[in-house]
Amino acid sequence: MMEIETFLRDSGGKFMQFDACTARPADADYVEGAVRIAIHGVEIIGISEWDYVDQLWAYVASMVPQLSAAGYTSTYFPDQPVELSFRRQGSQVLVSAKLGNGVKKASVSTSDFVAALRSAGAAFFGKMSELLPENADSYSESRRELLS
Repeated sequence: MMEIETFLRDSGGKFMQFDACTARPADADYVEGAVRIAIHGVEIIGISEWDYVDQLWAYVASMVPQLSAAGYTSTYFPDQPVELSFRRQGSQVLVSAKLGNGVKKASVSTSDFVAALRSAGAAFFGKMSELLPENADSYSESRRELLS
């Protein structure tokens, strides 16, 4: 089982599921929020690792074609010392996050994981294009990369 959710952080510090948000973020350049990835009950990343969520999704979007081409990809969060990596192992992908002194990891079907990332990411970029139309071009570019 796998869950991928996105949250936006409001000006009061509260996290809301992004699809329920109707107000534009306060700062179009620094959209605070979190991506939650849980695999088989193991939360790899979540609200505790909140950051600039649109930048994080752009980084994750670029990881999908890299995973396909090279079998391994990693990125650091935009403004936190968190490293997220995907490593293909046969038909599975090992998803891991290095957080401080610890590592969280779990394996899942590569095809299921990529499909879930594409679905969640495409929904995120679509909604963000509505909330922040001035950023729509960069969101569309990240969406294209994610779906390629």
